[in-house]
Amino acid sequence: MPRFVVGVLVLILTGFSSIMAGSFSLGQDAQSNEFGQGVYNIAACDDYVRINITSGETGQFGAPEGLSALTGLTISSLDTIACAGKQITISAVDQQNQRIPLYRIDSINQLCSDNPCSNMGEIKISIDGNGNLTSVFPIDDIDSYSVSKNAETADFIFVFKNPAVLANSIGRIFIQTSSI
Repeated sequence: MPRFVVGVLVLILTGFSSIMAGSFSLGQDAQSNEFGQGVYNIAACDDYVRINITSGETGQFGAPEGLSALTGLTISSLDTIACAGKQITISAVDQQNQRIPLYRIDSINQLCSDNPCSNMGEIKISIDGNGNLTSVFPIDDIDSYSVSKNAETADFIFVFKNPAVLANSIGRIFIQTSSI
């Protein structure tokens, strides 16, 4: 029996050390990021959050006729109790993985493609210990977007006062959490 226990421990330790020494790459060869030996802890406060983009009418906010500006986002299924004590940052990239702003912080009512933006407008929200959500506005972003909660669906609705990009230019939206 002691040989069996020692054998199992050797197998477990050998398997564990080979996992820890492994590496993997992400991306294409020319632009790959390699991650090597180390411990990775990936955790989320909520396993299922859905984000829907909201687009304005075609031609509105300086969008070309037939296209729509990104005028807001709706976050659904966010468990504010599980995410209590967290700050959530929402940002976006285009199809080429370049960061793009979600909204403008200046008072210019044109898209960034027509009049360049100097900001990378992202959404920052904070969830207190009781599960209440509040916006965390950087000093320049005050009044750049509004947030409300639909009491019937528990959706959080963000409306951008000065949209920055076309809705179809969004490649991916990222949600990052950190402790308050």
